[in-house]
Amino acid sequence: MRKSLLALIAFAAFVLPPPAEAGYEALFQRARAASWAIYVRSTGGMNAVCSASAYRTDDDATYLVSAGHCFIGQDLKRTDFLVTQDHRTFYPASLYRTGLRPRSQDKVTSSSLDDYKGNDWAVVRADVGRRPTLPIGDARKLTIGEDLLMVGVPFGVDFLAVQGIVGSTDVSLSQSVWNHYYGANIFSAGGNSGSGVVSVKQEAIVGVVDAGPGSQSSMMIFAPIHLAGLDAGGEPRGGYVPDPFAEKPAAP
Repeated sequence: MRKSLLALIAFAAFVLPPPAEAGYEALFQRARAASWAIYVRSTGGMNAVCSASAYRTDDDATYLVSAGHCFIGQDLKRTDFLVTQDHRTFYPASLYRTGLRPRSQDKVTSSSLDDYKGNDWAVVRADVGRRPTLPIGDARKLTIGEDLLMVGVPFGVDFLAVQGIVGSTDVSLSQSVWNHYYGANIFSAGGNSGSGVVSVKQEAIVGVVDAGPGSQSSMMIFAPIHLAGLDAGGEPRGGYVPDPFAEKPAAP
């Protein structure tokens, strides 16, 4: 009996994964290291408005994927964006490219998503180099029930890591800009917008958080990352440069 029990324990040691792997601890740590909070600085102070995830870095800058709606309604020539990984040390940042564009010139400062066309993603350039990143994956390879994780700043507070699963690869939302986006069963809250959605299987960013019902929810809608058209060097080929948001110069 004892020999059988020892054999069973030995078998389990080889077959069953250790708890740390089952909980994806190492991947959570990598996702946390690549996570950022986006702040807006104005005369009223500084506020954490969205989350972001780094996917590309060099000596001078780090590039983050986030949500396009985090930047609508802002005067991009005058708004001061800052990014941080600890809510203490801040770096200047700017909108590098966005999937959203106002439908007309008189909507350039509208805060309603209905006044924009395109897709809800953005790339932000942070003025700091050589930071941890996660690679870009392919949301088209996701399957229903597949494990996902994300790290962001819900409610604008400290970074929170959560885990969930793919719930849909084609969410029907009629006329919404999020129509045919992907859905997940995962906790999200205000401030999580822009968080990188990470595929456990691919160990890569496969989307960015865009929405969830109410101020907090166990359902989340995310833009698949292929909508940004990132090339092999990480340069976004989709969307628009920020110029379309700028007001036209006055006539001479």
